[in-house]
This record gives sequence, structure tokens and C-alpha cells, in this order.
Amino acid sequence: MGTDEFSTVMLSSRVRGIVGQVQRAMRREKGEDYDERLVEDSIGLCVGSALERLEEGMLEMFTSPGRAEFQELAVVLERNAPRALEAAEVVEMVHLAEEYGDASVFDGFRPFSKSKMAAMMEYLTGKGSSLYKTSLNKLLFYSDLSFFYLRNQGMSGAVYHNRPFGPVADPAEIVLSELIRDEKVNVDARTRSLEVGQPAAESVEVLTEDERKVLDWVVDTYGTMSASEISAFSHEEMAYKYTEPNEPIAYAYGKFFKHLPPKDLLS
Repeated sequence: MGTDEFSTVMLSSRVRGIVGQVQRAMRREKGEDYDERLVEDSIGLCVGSALERLEEGMLEMFTSPGRAEFQELAVVLERNAPRALEAAEVVEMVHLAEEYGDASVFDGFRPFSKSKMAAMMEYLTGKGSSLYKTSLNKLLFYSDLSFFYLRNQGMSGAVYHNRPFGPVADPAEIVLSELIRDEKVNVDARTRSLEVGQPAAESVEVLTEDERKVLDWVVDTYGTMSASEISAFSHEEMAYKYTEPNEPIAYAYGKFFKHLPPKDLLS
């Protein structure tokens, strides 16, 4: 999903958030009771027209030093320059790792643990509501790289790849299938969403207290996103944008996430 698709998803979410207020305003001012879907679609058309007008003047906005937009852009560029330099350093690190066959930058400096990933899945499934495979894959990704950001080591040791629907760890499908087979995770027959199955106390004991804290933070931060929203959100992370399709993602990109856990989370 590209930038345009991501923007559309986020814009649609914001439009839905104001539909009720618009309905009440129209009822109060115009005496009309418009259908929710009609209001949503009509707002979308109005926003589209506004964006077209904005696009027409964009060149002048960002090339005219006297314009406020030009000045704002200059400030943003200056603020983000150090971040871009850091990202370039990670890119160079990845190139060196590929040249010398160093896989540690892609597995978070630890060997893959199937039992750890299974425990992560059970824990996340037990915390979420209407959790789908796409969402679970992204929650695993954010958990592993956020833990790396705090501890300079991954949680599961899984290697995540740049896939069409966002970052995915290849072993995840097999691990999830085994959990479903063993009835530790169930699939709702109607919605196909994932639900926690048998008590997961034994598996969850595989997780350390620090790992559970990061998983809880990830659920609190991303757990309310729909599958399409979290997929679109992951596409806009440097970890995804700076990685070629089907290539492994370096854990070091976790420090550039749009949402980062507080440094004292594990203190």
C-alpha cells in the first residue's frame, strides 16, 4: 500500500469520526436528517475538492520564500535532517550486513525462538478483540522491534520481510497454524477473527516481565487499529519504506517508529 492509499485510509477514519456531529449540525441548521453513509460520502467529495484546490497551489506554496508554507517546510526539513542521516547509517549497515552475510541485524541479535513467538501470539490474542492475522503479524513486528529499541535485542529472533500487506515474519504462519491445531488459539467461524483458546499460562511463562510490558504497550498503542489501518500505518514506517519488496528488515529501524515506547518503560 502506497502513500496515497495510506492517506485515504487515515482520512476515511477521520471523516467517520465527525459524521455524527455533522448530522446534528445539519439537523439543527437545515432541518434535514441525512443518512450517515450519505453524509460520509458527501464529506469525502468536499474534502477531495479541497485537496484538488490545494494541489493546484502547492508549487507556489513551497517555492515562494515569502509564503508561510515555505517557511514551515524549511523548519520541518531542518528538524528531520538528523533523523534522515541516522536512517542513512542504518541503510549502510544493512548493505554491509548483506555483503558479509551477517544475519544478526535482521534477527535482532538472537536466534529464532519458536516457543517465544508462540507465547507472543497467545498473549497478544488474549489481549485483543476481533484480532485478525494481518493485525497479529503487525503487532508481532511492532513488539519485536520496539523491544529491540529498548534492549538492543529482539524478542522472538524472527526475521521480518517487506511483504505487500506490510512486514511479516515468515515463521508466523506455521506457528499460528500449530496454535490453532492445538486449540490454544481459535478462529471464529463467522468473522475469521482470532480468539484465545485454552489457558495460556504455561506458554506465557516463556515471556519475561519486560517482554510482557512491551507487549502490553504495543496492544495499548496499536490494538484499536483495524487490520487495514495497522497495515497502512506499517507501510509508512521507515522500516518498510527503506526496505525493498521481499527483503529482510533490519531491527535497527525500530528507533524510527512513529510511536516509540518510553525509555523508562522497562526501568
